[in-house]
Amino acid sequence: MTTTTSAASPEPLPFHLTGNFAPVLDELTVHDLEVTGTLPPELTGTYVRNGPNPRNGPSPIWFLGQGMLHGVRLERGRARWYRNRWIDAPTTSNTNIVRHAGKMLALVETAPPVAVSDELETLGAFDFAGGLTRGMTAHPKICPSTGELLFFTYSLQPPFVTYYRADTSGALVQSEPIQVGSPTYMHDFAITKRYALLLDLPVLFNGWRTPMPIQWSDDYGARIGVLPRDGRGDQVRWFPIAPCSIVHTANAYEEGGTIVLDVVRAPRLDGPSQLFRYTLDLERGVAHEAPLDARHVEFPRIDERRTGSAHRYVYALELCDIVNGIPTDCVLRKYDVTTGRCTVHDFGPGRVSGECIFVPRTPGSGEDDGYALCYVHDRDRNTSDLVVLDAADFAAPALATVALPRRVPYGIHGNWFPELG
Repeated sequence: MTTTTSAASPEPLPFHLTGNFAPVLDELTVHDLEVTGTLPPELTGTYVRNGPNPRNGPSPIWFLGQGMLHGVRLERGRARWYRNRWIDAPTTSNTNIVRHAGKMLALVETAPPVAVSDELETLGAFDFAGGLTRGMTAHPKICPSTGELLFFTYSLQPPFVTYYRADTSGALVQSEPIQVGSPTYMHDFAITKRYALLLDLPVLFNGWRTPMPIQWSDDYGARIGVLPRDGRGDQVRWFPIAPCSIVHTANAYEEGGTIVLDVVRAPRLDGPSQLFRYTLDLERGVAHEAPLDARHVEFPRIDERRTGSAHRYVYALELCDIVNGIPTDCVLRKYDVTTGRCTVHDFGPGRVSGECIFVPRTPGSGEDDGYALCYVHDRDRNTSDLVVLDAADFAAPALATVALPRRVPYGIHGNWFPELG
């Protein structure tokens, strides 16, 4: 009798280890990149995007991969260099990167920031001179008027949320515990000129268990907290809203006796997200809520000079098709929330972008007088480009396309860092 044993079929890899989610395995620096079209000469600075890129073997979920920065330096009409660097730290630091107190800070909400150089080399932990001992949101807000940094932390233990302000030197000037009912997953928030807006939603932590450490609660409820920016934690005023999940905000501002808050909202944790508006009536203590569009979008961005003030334009990514967790078709949308008009930029078949950011043409130029930047992956060629669009003529062909020397995996958030002078 002969027994034949066939090899078991290998388990399929999770989506975040395949396609353009798959990590790259080394660091490159390449100078003088090829440009198709014309780079605006005033676009001088560095575009840097952060994202998970497992360094020592596969990560069980995408968000646990070690952070990797991908940067392109533009200078007076030339693409000077591309480089990618892992965040060389014990924390993943894989979600966002901002500049404050003269330092570029890589962020993840489970740990304090990590400072990196303009050349993307890791410098070390930045804990606000010992004032921050836990993770902070990867979406701090920089006030355009004061230059201060506003942010919050969350914890599995009371106080579940703490609100902070740091001055322009990076010194903490305020720390306020905020009372919420459970360890809620608060990823983002918003500010106006006078208030900070906190999101207490029915997405709760169940510990740091994988594959997903958060879960939906049908019983928790949902509310938006309005806190004077320099106020005490017990001064939060709560506005009940319909249960929902909000991962990212676009912006908030005061208008008469109301606060307007634009977000990307899903009806549940795993539902499709839409551009959505809340109007908080400060006199009556009620919130009015309505969708601004029915399409499935994420990664809302504005002209950051409008943070906390009335904005007209919101840029967002619409994922039109996803196969086995991998996006296969997308467009960028530019919403005019004043007129309700929406303009689309389509990169063409097989070309998928990430988050789009706005860069003003000059410091004093109008709200859409500038450029939209994003990384775009070409599925057929398995290559990536940095694409520069005219924000005012959003549907038009790209002004410039910078060919990158390697595939840039899908990531999370990035920002433009203008030349300091």
